[in-house]
Amino acid sequence: NSYKYLVKCQQYSTLGIAMALLGEPELLILDEPTNGLDPIGIEELRELIQSFPEQGITVILSSHILSEVQLLADKVGIISGGILGYEGALKQGDNLEDLFMNVVRKNQKAGEIHG
Repeated sequence: NSYKYLVKCQQYSTLGIAMALLGEPELLILDEPTNGLDPIGIEELRELIQSFPEQGITVILSSHILSEVQLLADKVGIISGGILGYEGALKQGDNLEDLFMNVVRKNQKAGEIHG
């Protein structure tokens, strides 16, 4: 069967993280880790990511899904136009979408002034 080695996107994502963990890293960089996952896969991955700090693993997570970042991150950096426009801890009640939009608008205004 020619499809015998076909790996679903969800399995590929899980496999990639598992392979990265084989080396017992202190730092794990995840770029859009929930991309292509179904809701169950997202929940399982979320639980896995949340377990990393207690294992001594620091996670850098890059994602455009701000609600997911809000659930997983204790500190965030927001980059707009190649510039780090915000860096800091997320506190209870912070709205990451509002922070993001403020950074983007500030960057756009700066571009208009300097452009």
